Amino acid sequence: MPATWSLDAAPPGLHLPGPAVADLLDAATGRATASRMLAFINRLVPVEYLSLVEFRHDVPELVEGSAEHAHGRDVVAECFAIYRRSYFQSDAVMPLANRVGGQPSNQVAALHCHANELPVAGWRNDIYVRERLTGRLSLLHAPAPGAVFGIHLYRDERQGVFQPAHIEQLLAVAPLLRQVHQAALQAAPPAQDRDSRCARAWAALGVRVPALSPRERAVCARIACGMSADGIAADLDIAPSTVLTLRKRAYLKLGDAGLPTNRLALAQLAALPLLPH
Repeated sequence: MPATWSLDAAPPGLHLPGPAVADLLDAATGRATASRMLAFINRLVPVEYLSLVEFRHDVPELVEGSAEHAHGRDVVAECFAIYRRSYFQSDAVMPLANRVGGQPSNQVAALHCHANELPVAGWRNDIYVRERLTGRLSLLHAPAPGAVFGIHLYRDERQGVFQPAHIEQLLAVAPLLRQVHQAALQAAPPAQDRDSRCARAWAALGVRVPALSPRERAVCARIACGMSADGIAADLDIAPSTVLTLRKRAYLKLGDAGLPTNRLALAQLAALPLLPH
């Protein structure tokens, strides 16, 4: 069974190396939070992947991911798309997120799950076996009532399983990671959230390129907002290959209309003010 903990403060006398503290302070700025957190953690315990997830209306949403090594692809986004499409409802982290939503903002809930403890064989095979992952440690906190975020840490076969000493070290710094993440959320620019930007891009593209189908327009709106193919797949709950097909069809229609076909051009097209009727 997955193991869980509840924490509210770092242990007294906790010692961190200077470079680790620098990474932690950088993570609090709200810029590249996932990669800075991962850099901090890897000075203490080797971890291959980190994902920042928001739980919205009982559905997990990938906010940002980072990998310790280059893989030539966005492994975090790819795996999250599979997870959200098929397996998240079987994850013990979901009921835990519901409980965390009612806890004080200074609480951190932690859950450790070994790969062989996953309750669904497809989940193990499609993600953990495919990517050679050995386990996950999740840290959940609620910076405001009902707003729940997770910091997920994954180890792979090169690093081995999370040993008790590793978990002890990570639990010791979990309250610090919570504070840093909450500071990063406050430091993030208050500009429109992604959903609002995508909705605006959707409306603009509908006016300017009426030949696009609803699905093609949804993909183009997300491209205009800077989302990757894997991120779009997770957001629309479709396969990454379907995103590529829809993008190809949309770009053909844009070309037929004499419009450029690249991310920057879509962003500019979606951002142009609409002429009054």
